[in-house]
Amino acid sequence: MTRDFETLVFCTSYIAGRAEWVARYERWLDHHAALPFDRALFCLIDDGSPFLPDQSRVETIEPGQPFPTLPARPLMIRFGNRLGRSAVDNYPGWWRSFLFSVLVARNYRCRKIVHIESDAYVLSRRMVEFINRRESGWTSFWCPRWNFPETGMQVVCEDRFDTMRAMWDAGWEQYAGKLAEYVIPFTDIVRDPYGNRYGEFRTRIPGYADFAMQVLPRNKVWFK
Repeated sequence: MTRDFETLVFCTSYIAGRAEWVARYERWLDHHAALPFDRALFCLIDDGSPFLPDQSRVETIEPGQPFPTLPARPLMIRFGNRLGRSAVDNYPGWWRSFLFSVLVARNYRCRKIVHIESDAYVLSRRMVEFINRRESGWTSFWCPRWNFPETGMQVVCEDRFDTMRAMWDAGWEQYAGKLAEYVIPFTDIVRDPYGNRYGEFRTRIPGYADFAMQVLPRNKVWFK
């Protein structure tokens, strides 16, 4: 049977209002939807946002509702209660949204989950080609800024879905007081393609970057 989608491309979200939707999340969608990912379904997994985008732009459902059979627009899966973030090492809202992606991927029979955080951007064709070629494992890229795996840009292949589902079943509460960079069971941490958390220390993203993290609304992004 032919799969309708090969790849789930998602970010976690919390949208305070329309201005943030336009500057951050709509921009993220517009950029990545134009890239040559392999038969991608785009999705926002949301931590109880008070703002809902126009339904002509995304199709919003709540966890527990039936998934649309074949979404014609990006999905927004919105949890009804906000868990948020109370400390640097306590962010249950992110954990819940992040781990829920495996339920979405399995529902649509995707072979791969690509997590690109909402302030992260894929910038090069070689980065997309790298992602499309991944067939196994749980891959993170490298963050030179902090010398640890970059959790805002990950590729989880189908052979690791059971591991991710077990983490969901165990409950996000177990990750309180822990940093995802040291908890997620990556099988591969790669330094090429190359990127960094440029928004923390540069006013411009360098032209050689394959991806960029912590991107600010004023930062120019591209695809080449």
